[in-house]
Amino acid sequence: MPESSTEREPIIYHYKLIRKIGLRPESKYSAVATAVMGVAVVGIFYGLFGLLYAVAGLLLMLAVHAVVLKITLRRVDRPSERRWAFRYDLPWIGPLPVMDTNLSLFRRLHFHLFLVGCCVACLFYPWAPSSLVVSLFYWHFWLLAPRLSLLRRMRRDKGDGVIRLEATEVSYYHR
Repeated sequence: MPESSTEREPIIYHYKLIRKIGLRPESKYSAVATAVMGVAVVGIFYGLFGLLYAVAGLLLMLAVHAVVLKITLRRVDRPSERRWAFRYDLPWIGPLPVMDTNLSLFRRLHFHLFLVGCCVACLFYPWAPSSLVVSLFYWHFWLLAPRLSLLRRMRRDKGDGVIRLEATEVSYYHR
């Protein structure tokens, strides 16, 4: 006799919280301050066109990050593609997971993102104005800085764990 859906045992996922990494409010202020200082330096050295290229560099690098992550997610782990979206909460700006994600996947995606972002900025070197190339590199590293510092802090953690990025903390779980 087939089991009814009420008699079946529900699937329950158990996560064990290993640690929480708190994000200090000062990190948000320093992120904004470094962004303003970077734009100011480009503006001082390159003038008005430098400011325009700084904005263009930010938009272009955000697009590069989005495309690289979308392509890599589609190739590596298609089901988790829905768990990633564009985020605006400091220090998490750009395409990032909005739900829990595997630490190993997060590491792999950001390794690809770091390399491809640097290569894209280098591709512009022969033809683009120097202020755009400088802006592309600056925004690439500025967008990746919080993520790379998080990965550096979690370098000894097992890759089979799950992380959850929030505006005030990062939680690391084991299944």
